[in-house]
Amino acid sequence: MSITRFDSAPRELEWQLPLDGELYRLIPGSDRPDYSLLVLERPLHFYPAPGFDLGRVEADQRVEDRKGRPMVRVHALLVCARFVGQQLQPGMRDLAVNIAYVIDNSLARDAVVDFSKIEVAAVGFLSEAHAGGATSADGQPATAEPAPTVDDVVADAARVLRDGVAAHRGRPVGRLSATLVVGADRQLAGLSGNADGEAPVPTPETFEQLNRVLARLNGLPEGSAGAPPDPSGQDDASRGARRFTVRVEGDSVVIDKNDDAQA
Repeated sequence: MSITRFDSAPRELEWQLPLDGELYRLIPGSDRPDYSLLVLERPLHFYPAPGFDLGRVEADQRVEDRKGRPMVRVHALLVCARFVGQQLQPGMRDLAVNIAYVIDNSLARDAVVDFSKIEVAAVGFLSEAHAGGATSADGQPATAEPAPTVDDVVADAARVLRDGVAAHRGRPVGRLSATLVVGADRQLAGLSGNADGEAPVPTPETFEQLNRVLARLNGLPEGSAGAPPDPSGQDDASRGARRFTVRVEGDSVVIDKNDDAQA
């Protein structure tokens, strides 16, 4: 499952999109029977609101940003359909859901939802990733999505990098230009560039997410996308590597085309 956008959410949550995970189990609540526990592929972090009792959170989930401000690390979300008559179902696309942080992981073992173990987070849109024969939230057949291209994957990686830099700084990034060197193993082998006048340094977790995105390059025809790095000094391990130069502003990504790209 994947949450790719929000209707309303705190800024730090926007920076960490997409939120990918697996539906673990249904948990009934006192008000409705269909809460779902979504276990995240990678943890997310949020700033607790004024008055939030950090004693509700396990010690290993209490962290700080680079400015020393308290944050909470979350490994799971509790979600439910936002509108009456809708529910989570196979093949769903952009289903509006209420989202809460799970701040006590023992919730996964509870028979019913203990609302003291969650914290309201956002309203977003949930889709089943890579679903076949998908239907939209209103039950109509979804339009088949086109096969991804190298440019699609590189654009996704550029946005992930931009959001990772923003999360590291604790503030949005307006403009990013970067060169990514991708090894023959489709993993990030080099990074340089500029993000609002500073080096594009992301959170450590961003590198893992970038490698997951870049792994999607496997099996895609390269065409004219990317270029080989400077051949001087290349060893056997660097053969087959490619260089992508990207510029990001808002949701717009421009990938510079290279005349010396290899087919």
